Amino acid sequence: MSRGFSNISDIVPRRTKVGDVSVPYRSSSLYILVVGTLLTAMLCAIAVIASEPFVVPSVGPTIFIIVAFPLSEQAHPRNILLATAATIVAGIIALALFDLIGVPPNLTDLTWTRAGALTVAVALGLGGIIALRALHVPSVATAMIIGAGLLKGPFDWLSVFVGVLAVTVAGVAINRACGKPQALWWRPQPPDQ
Repeated sequence: MSRGFSNISDIVPRRTKVGDVSVPYRSSSLYILVVGTLLTAMLCAIAVIASEPFVVPSVGPTIFIIVAFPLSEQAHPRNILLATAATIVAGIIALALFDLIGVPPNLTDLTWTRAGALTVAVALGLGGIIALRALHVPSVATAMIIGAGLLKGPFDWLSVFVGVLAVTVAGVAINRACGKPQALWWRPQPPDQ
């Protein structure tokens, strides 16, 4: 009889091969806590100083993936940045298609127009991620944030990308300084079977 999985950590590999060396696939809990908190504090400080919305909900999972699973496809800087750019553009296109640019959000009384924009934002975002082969799940939330109208306009949309860029660069630098074998840009994945 096979044992059922008790939680996600049971199904995530503990070690993997990089070249001929076996290395941890995921970081220790203490490392995740310390470095994840450090990256969040850094981004919050930059956001306060610059008075820009660098901190959006989709950045939290991005930080977690970079720190916890530096070898995963989702932690490759290429995938993070391309997926984020694609979903930002998807959200903007959805707002434009439904004539919602500049319309304040009201998610407690969702209209069919806003629901359409959210659906199109996610569909276009997923399409962009697939077309670019840039798997990074948290970026789909970025499409929803923009499609919902939660950001005011072009400078805010750009700020989201800058925030993601900042935590990606800092996270990769910290991981590599701590000896974690994370891709500087991208390790191509094998083709689908």
